[in-house]
Amino acid sequence: MTPQFIKNLPLRIKLILPIWLLMTVFVIGGGMATMHVVSLNLEKGLASRADILASGAASNLTAALAFEDVASAKEQLTALSYDPDLVFAKVTRDSGTEFASFSRLPVDCAPHPSGFLCNTTLLENVSKPIALGSESLGTLNLYFSKTWLIEEKQRFTGYLVMATTALSLFALFFARAIHGFVSQPLSSLHRSMSNMIRLGIMSHTLPVTQHDELGQLTQCFNDMVTSLYERDKQLVATLRQLEEKSVYINRVLDTIDHGIMVVAPGDLVTYFNPAADLELKSLGCLPTDLDQIFADFEPAKILLEISKAIDEHRPVYGVEIHHRASGKLFRVRSTPMASAQHSLVQFEDITSLQMAEQRRKLAELIFDQSQDATLVLSRRLAVEAQNRTCLRTFGAVQYWHELFSQKKGDLKTKELKQLLLKGSYTWTSTLIGASGNILPCRIVARTVTNRNGKVEAFVISIFDLTTKLELKRLNHMAHHDPLTQLANRTHAMTVLTQAHELGQDMHVLFVDLDGFKNVNDQYGHHVGDELLKVVAKRLKGCVSSDDLVARLAGDEFVIGIRGRAKVDHILERLVKKLNEVVMVEGVRPRVSASIGIRYWDRDDTTSLKDVIDQADKAMYEAKAMGKNRYAFSSEGKSTVLS
Repeated sequence: MTPQFIKNLPLRIKLILPIWLLMTVFVIGGGMATMHVVSLNLEKGLASRADILASGAASNLTAALAFEDVASAKEQLTALSYDPDLVFAKVTRDSGTEFASFSRLPVDCAPHPSGFLCNTTLLENVSKPIALGSESLGTLNLYFSKTWLIEEKQRFTGYLVMATTALSLFALFFARAIHGFVSQPLSSLHRSMSNMIRLGIMSHTLPVTQHDELGQLTQCFNDMVTSLYERDKQLVATLRQLEEKSVYINRVLDTIDHGIMVVAPGDLVTYFNPAADLELKSLGCLPTDLDQIFADFEPAKILLEISKAIDEHRPVYGVEIHHRASGKLFRVRSTPMASAQHSLVQFEDITSLQMAEQRRKLAELIFDQSQDATLVLSRRLAVEAQNRTCLRTFGAVQYWHELFSQKKGDLKTKELKQLLLKGSYTWTSTLIGASGNILPCRIVARTVTNRNGKVEAFVISIFDLTTKLELKRLNHMAHHDPLTQLANRTHAMTVLTQAHELGQDMHVLFVDLDGFKNVNDQYGHHVGDELLKVVAKRLKGCVSSDDLVARLAGDEFVIGIRGRAKVDHILERLVKKLNEVVMVEGVRPRVSASIGIRYWDRDDTTSLKDVIDQADKAMYEAKAMGKNRYAFSSEGKSTVLS
């Protein structure tokens, strides 16, 4: 039990004294424990350092002791002097005689048979044997001063005393501050309650067990409760019910992320949650002014219906209105509240939802109406969706590999890694059509990722290349000689004319084979055709890929060489190459070539037909000179020679 005299002490003493005593005792105890731990650590550190130093020195002195090298031993001992706490070091032989020593003993220390005797200085002795293998050579004795250790303990003790004094003063001030926070407000409350007692408000008592400020406060509280008890009993039930309901409803409404308003008849707003306040203010509307809100939205008919429903206390479900200025779309619902003639009006911005729905429908429409075959694959390459073109072209498929014949053209591991890394990959392959036909296609694969960047599906677009390849083949047939695959007369005339119109200088060569008629007559037309194929390859091999080689008819060819540079080396290569022996169908038909050259300057207005005729004329001049040679046309020749 607490003595009565303690209960009767002033609250100021009860607060200040225990706090000050507890904190002071705690600081002193903690400081002494810390000092003890620090002292132990310092002593252990000195002992550990001395042992390591002695072990290293003993190892280094082995050779000096073994070879009786006193000078080396003294150097080793002198090297130990870098440690400021080392005051004496001695090496003794195994026989007990001194071998070498180092000393810087304090003045208060003197030798003694057991070591050294010092008046004030404390010494730490470390002894280590010096051995060579299993043979003992001697002993190393090191003496370390503990002066630094004692000074550190004294310094730490001084710090502890200062810290204890400072913290004790802090504890005193802290206790006085607590007194200021507790006792003085209680005294003020006591005075206020005394005033209330004089008015006769309360009449309910509590036991008073002490006679300090708290006891006085309790007595005043008893008088006040007695006076207010009867009236409080009548109000507490109603207030608790209303308060709990109000707090609960407000908390719930404040956490909802869409706008909520409580509206009384007459369009009077009695409550709005933070979401409604934020949304309406962003649109330039005041949450408390329902008339302004209705004026900024449309259609007016729906707004009028909402206002009428609030006045008549009936519900309105899911109507949509939009803001005139911003174009935002909102879904509004009004629900009558049972406990009062109020309505709970909820509104939610569904602009993004509507746009997302429109985009989804548009994407579905584009996907389904696309003229290219498109399908969606899962991560396991199962077909999840096909558009109409895909169904019409390839039929209904369940897995991606069903479109390939023996999996040829399907994605390999390397291509699949590239698709996952870059997000798209394009390749060409042949696929199996709905009727079993083989279709050449260009395939574009794209990945579909989620918010975390993980691939969820693949979108495959397939482009049927059948028509494109057929058009390319027909175009090639229309512009190329079917036998030699060289450009035909029409294509050659078009290409050379366009190059000249673009300001291109060129040499036009007219090539005619010598002796080709004899080959046809002697070996047959099939040998002649094969010979023409060989001639076409040799013509293309003698000129640049930028130059044109065309077959006009029979054994006549035309070559367009771009540029102003002389072409004699090309002409000599052509004549030489076409005169080489050819093996065709087991026979060796022999032909040569006569070539006529017409230089066609970019400023020359002569038509291509006339240029070719002039080159043809020069070709006949080459034949007249003995064939298997070339000749320049007189037209345009001067420009070349310049």
